[in-house]
Amino acid sequence: MSLEDKSREELIDEIENQVVFFEAQREIILSNPDSETLNEISSISHMETSSGDHYKFQVREMDIWNSDLSIEEMREVYTRVLGSYPRFMEWVERTYDKQQMFSIEHKGHYHVLQAEEKERMEWARGIEKVRKNLSVDLSDTSSRIAMGSKSRAEIKEALLKKGYPVQDNSKFREVDESIGAELKGIELRDYQNEYVEKAYSEKAAVLANPAGSGKTVTSIGLMCKVDAPTLILVPQRNLVNQWKRELLDKTTITEDQIGEYHGETKEMNDVTIATYHMAGEKTNIFRNDWGLIIFDEVHHIPSQLFRKTATLQSTRRIGLSASPVREDTKEREIFALIGREIGGDWARFFSEGHVVKPDVEIRMVDWASDFYRHKYEEASGIKKAIIASKNPAKKKVLEDLLEEYKGKKTLVFCDWLDQGEDLSNEYDIPFISGETDFDEREEYFKEFREGDLETMIVSRIGDEGLDLPNAEVGIVMSGQGGSRRQATQRAGRVMRPVGDAQVYMVATKGSNEEDFVKQQVELLKEKGVPVKIQE
Repeated sequence: MSLEDKSREELIDEIENQVVFFEAQREIILSNPDSETLNEISSISHMETSSGDHYKFQVREMDIWNSDLSIEEMREVYTRVLGSYPRFMEWVERTYDKQQMFSIEHKGHYHVLQAEEKERMEWARGIEKVRKNLSVDLSDTSSRIAMGSKSRAEIKEALLKKGYPVQDNSKFREVDESIGAELKGIELRDYQNEYVEKAYSEKAAVLANPAGSGKTVTSIGLMCKVDAPTLILVPQRNLVNQWKRELLDKTTITEDQIGEYHGETKEMNDVTIATYHMAGEKTNIFRNDWGLIIFDEVHHIPSQLFRKTATLQSTRRIGLSASPVREDTKEREIFALIGREIGGDWARFFSEGHVVKPDVEIRMVDWASDFYRHKYEEASGIKKAIIASKNPAKKKVLEDLLEEYKGKKTLVFCDWLDQGEDLSNEYDIPFISGETDFDEREEYFKEFREGDLETMIVSRIGDEGLDLPNAEVGIVMSGQGGSRRQATQRAGRVMRPVGDAQVYMVATKGSNEEDFVKQQVELLKEKGVPVKIQE
């Protein structure tokens, strides 16, 4: 029986200390790889699943484009690890060449779309979204781009959708305005220094390190290296104070150098922290000579309002997200609007011990009674999901887990406000949501960080960017459909460099919630996080 005739499950059971490559699917299965091989493959392919010491990777176009390796170095690694596969290497070389086909160049006061070949430029001009953003054809291989960075972004987005990433060589003047930013009291880890240097030299990047690896600190290190006026964009107001606290704690920046732009506070300064919403509405009044823009939780950037902030000008930009995925399949737009991905090889962080790999368990529960099952069956649309999420049988699982992890810092996640309030009243645990007074919310977070509060129930406001580094257990009582990003973000709340990380997802068996929760953990599985199901 040939390798292609066997199932992947059979192969995983059979291989030991081997590499098996399925050329047609561009899939790589590694069994008990050493750390060097695992890191090499992680840097030029995409981890899909892992089980024990077995890993499955797939080589995608984005992996070729995001790699730091030259085509010669790629050829050497693939041949050494996989063996000789001429057709596969032809595909790698064709894919690699695509990223060199188009570029955006700076010509005096305007930008030009440049193609390597006349025929390819003719093809690009025939794409409607490209054509409408070009003003004048300068030659067979170059066209002047219409004024405004929005035009560049739309051209890059349109060509990337066609399989051609554009090398953006736009040149913005270095901002010669020091703000006196230096790191204080901390020393960056080796990999953080590595990503600071990459982001600085490339000028535009998306940092996709796992939660707990210090993406915020890495971007602050970049800010200190740039040492110029900096804009930090966040999706929620509660993250403004968190960033301000980090800046004051880890840099020489003083409080009177930090401006805030949200709600009633509208002040720009050496470092300005603003919400995407406000910056998207007010792009015309925001300065256009930033030395650096930091896009926190950058996976939001393709949305209609948030994407306007990508038109703000800066010498350098960096996006931060442990989960740059979207259920609307607009992941590519993130990289087209901001920059290429760096640091997405989670296997490296797990294998080198920088971040603890969380244990994720799905707890399936039956309906509390036939009354709730019949209520579910009679409902339709979103009402089905709500009924399944609020299945009273889940409470017994919550009680058992709270007892089992008594003394551990625990976060309970609820998507529905009335469910959170109900659990809060029944178990005397504070519930923090968007409706909680801002100052009260901040006080709860402070108590949790400082040890005075052991357990909190949080709504979706706890999904993103929340800095609670001492959280050890996450219990998800209800979630947002099949959102892979949400599950990854919630697991990230308990991922740290040391200690244990436990995540439980409670779902109603036989409902659409069962399908949703299994879909939600797909990204975690791709990143090598073990997921088990217990009924």
